[in-house]
Amino acid sequence: MGTGFSSRSGQATVNITRISEDSLEVTATCDSLARQVLILTEENTRIRDELMEEKKKPPPEVVREPTGLQWFQIWMGRISLLYLAFRLLKRRFTKIL
Repeated sequence: MGTGFSSRSGQATVNITRISEDSLEVTATCDSLARQVLILTEENTRIRDELMEEKKKPPPEVVREPTGLQWFQIWMGRISLLYLAFRLLKRRFTKIL
């Protein structure tokens, strides 16, 4: 069939098309609503893309501070090395003098 009727009033448009003998297809649009739908669709797409980028990023690396016992072992090791170094230097210098 394909016959139709179209009317526009301000920002609203109505299109009526006869599909078959007993069927009509009615399409209505409003420019302000269509613009709002377009804006919201673009924003939705932008937010979805941002979320997808965040999912692709690897999780942040967890850095842990040493525990109290580990700090004790670190400092005891440093002190032991200093003690040994001074002891060896003292032996060297006492032999030379």
